[in-house]
Amino acid sequence: MKKLTNCYVFLFDGYSDWEPALTMYGIGCFTDINLVTFSLTGEAVTSGGKLPVQPQCSLEQSMAADIDLLILPGGAPMEQGANTEVLPLVQQLLAQQKTVAAICGATALLAQHGFLDNIPHTSNHPEVLKMLAPAYKGQAGYQQSAAVDGGQIITAPGTAMVAFAKAIFNHFDLLEKEQLKFWFGFFDAGNNGPEMETAASFHFFYRRYQTNLAGMMQLVRTAIKTVYEAAITSGLEVCGGAQWHYHNFDGQPDTVFTLDIGLPVTGVQPVPAPWVCETIPPFRCVSLQHHGPWEQLGDTYGKLITGLQMLGTPMTGYTREQYLRYNFEQPTQNITNVQIGIV
Repeated sequence: MKKLTNCYVFLFDGYSDWEPALTMYGIGCFTDINLVTFSLTGEAVTSGGKLPVQPQCSLEQSMAADIDLLILPGGAPMEQGANTEVLPLVQQLLAQQKTVAAICGATALLAQHGFLDNIPHTSNHPEVLKMLAPAYKGQAGYQQSAAVDGGQIITAPGTAMVAFAKAIFNHFDLLEKEQLKFWFGFFDAGNNGPEMETAASFHFFYRRYQTNLAGMMQLVRTAIKTVYEAAITSGLEVCGGAQWHYHNFDGQPDTVFTLDIGLPVTGVQPVPAPWVCETIPPFRCVSLQHHGPWEQLGDTYGKLITGLQMLGTPMTGYTREQYLRYNFEQPTQNITNVQIGIV
């Protein structure tokens, strides 16, 4: 595993502030890594988004620092050949077998000075890179990827903030940190992690129970049979798998809570008590698919609740379980979509 103790980020007037932002937030909030910003002189800069920023130190001070990772954001000045003063630091770090991560215009700066000629890399486009860096000779190593880890140099186009962060996190094995992994899962669409979403409205046929934990367990494998029978008797068309909706369930054995057990249907119509058929409104939630036995659902809830608390996101007390697949003979094949309501 590569060591990452000190991460330095180069800031300059006009730097593209969104490009290093996700990486900086993840490192700054979920690790004990020392995160330092610097400019050429140590004086304040204004980002491309007109954000005034006061760096912590100067380039001269950074040259004398113990740096494991240098992040170079892009921006028009980089593409126009500015900020060459930072290149001795790049050369020094590479000679020390340290890591440099460049995104968007910063890749052009590296290409202009031969740093990308002999390594796998990417940028905004190979033709754009050639135009911005006429002396560039690394076409054979160019990859059409959202981010490329070339060993000591990580590169990405300006539209790939998420992939850039992921490449850096993977380079230093930072996603082994559970809190960082959970938080980053909201941005990393390819990892089947948790998602914040607004679940669509749907028609729901169900029966409501007032119960505690012991009473709930008695409803497993029995209540849903009754729901199917009642739906058929009422002439309803079922259009999805079973769902359990929990209101103010805190997991404590003696707490009485409200539980709705039912099925999605294609339309709303009058039904006899104790049944209810109504349209459920849109639902703001964080969701995650649980694969495996229901006895292990607590682990999935624990991850989601811990993550929401960590992010400071209030929960509403309304939670859904949608049973996408269940197999009582082989419960490891179960797939349950868990949705926790958020404000």
